[in-house]
Amino acid sequence: MATDDPTLRDKPHFRAAYEGDMDYFAQLDPHAGGNVQDLLQVVFDSHAGMPQAEFKAMVVEFMITARHPRFDVLFKQMVYQPMVELIHYLRDHDFKVFICSGGGMTFMRSVAEEIYGIPRERVIGSNISFETEMTDDGPVVMRKPGIIEPIDDGPGKPINIELHIGRKPILAAGNSDGDMHMLWLAQTGSFPSLSLLVHHDDAEREYAYDIGSEKTLEMAPERGWSVVSMKNDWKTIFAFE
Repeated sequence: MATDDPTLRDKPHFRAAYEGDMDYFAQLDPHAGGNVQDLLQVVFDSHAGMPQAEFKAMVVEFMITARHPRFDVLFKQMVYQPMVELIHYLRDHDFKVFICSGGGMTFMRSVAEEIYGIPRERVIGSNISFETEMTDDGPVVMRKPGIIEPIDDGPGKPINIELHIGRKPILAAGNSDGDMHMLWLAQTGSFPSLSLLVHHDDAEREYAYDIGSEKTLEMAPERGWSVVSMKNDWKTIFAFE
C-alpha cells in the first residue's frame, strides 16, 4: 500500500513496512515484551477506510502468495498438525470446536475453514469498528479506525467467549500468557475439564522460547494443566515435514 501511495510513508508503521524495518514491529511483539494492543492497532489502522470485502480479498491473496522467510513454504502451511488432528478428533466425537485468537477476527475467519475445517461463525478474535455505507449497489460494510474493547487476549478472552458463545468451554488449549484466563475459565464450570498448554521448546523443527508464556508455564503445575512439549510429545509439527 505504501508503494502505491507515497503519502502513507509519513506514518511510522507504513514507513517501517515499506523500508523493511522489522525492528519497528519486533518491539511491539508481545513475545518480546511489547503490547499486543499496540501491535493490533498498527495492523488494524493500516486497513481502516476500506470495504470489508476488499480486506477479505487481501487476506486470500496473502494466503496464496506469502511465504515464511525461514521455512520457505506458504504461511497457510505453517499449521501445527497435532492441533489439526485434535480438532478433527473432537469434531468426530460431537464436540463444537471454536478458535479463540488474539489476532484479527476477519483474518482468522477468512482462513479457518480451509486450514482447520472450522466454520467462520465459530471463530472469535480481536475486532475493529465497522460502519455501513450506502451506495447505489446497496449497503457496504466499511472498516473504521479503532479497536473494539476488550481485545481477545488475556482477561479479554473470557469476555469474548461469553459474548460469542454464551457458555464456558470444557476443553481449552493455548500457548502463551494471553491464554491463561481461558485455560483457567475451562476449569470453573460444573463439568470435567481439560486445559492444555503447548510449550514451544523445539528450536530445530520450530522455535524454542518461553518469553510471553512464563506466567502460564509457572501456573500450569499448580492448576493441573497438561503441558505439551513440541520437542518430546509431537512426532510431527508441520504437515509439510
